[in-house]
Amino acid sequence: MWNWIASNHQVISALANIAMLFVWIAYLQVFVSSYRRQKRSNIQINRGAGFGLEARCLISNMSAEAIYIESIIATVETNEGRWSCPVTELLEGRSDLDLKTRQGPLQAGRFVDIGSFHSLIEPALQRSTGSRGGIASDDLKNLVFFKIKVIAVHGSEDLLAGATRRFDLIRQQDQLLVRGQTVGTHQIRSRRERQKLRNDVEADL
Repeated sequence: MWNWIASNHQVISALANIAMLFVWIAYLQVFVSSYRRQKRSNIQINRGAGFGLEARCLISNMSAEAIYIESIIATVETNEGRWSCPVTELLEGRSDLDLKTRQGPLQAGRFVDIGSFHSLIEPALQRSTGSRGGIASDDLKNLVFFKIKVIAVHGSEDLLAGATRRFDLIRQQDQLLVRGQTVGTHQIRSRRERQKLRNDVEADL
């Protein structure tokens, strides 16, 4: 045995070095993957303080760094079609947060209340009906789902970051309840999707 090891020590040493190289490559991949996860944006969209249309829509920044909310896009689908519009600026005469805009910085680990679901749905629903006034109850009854898209600047990245979440509107005892279709928020990760976010921001200018 010892004679075989002595006569083949160069081969054994080379195999050991190759095995160690693979170990270091695997360790480097784990390290890079962990680092990339930490540097990714993580924007959460949730419902709070109720279950109906007057519940609050909350945006949380669970990224490791601060983000700057650049634009918010609301999409509604009714029995007659689907419409989208920016809701970054508050409607005239409505200032739930005593602000004129939902745009601005959001520190890591913090959240912001961007208003009630009703106040977010209303502009998109007005576009669908061609109305400039309030929304009638009959229009609300035609709602199928509501989706919110948050577009933000994250760190020093050239591409914009984003997240979306769909909320189904459930009718229960003559009341519309807001319920997330999925447990979590969909993070916009792919380069192609992120490149398209700039078009949404330009439409909000």
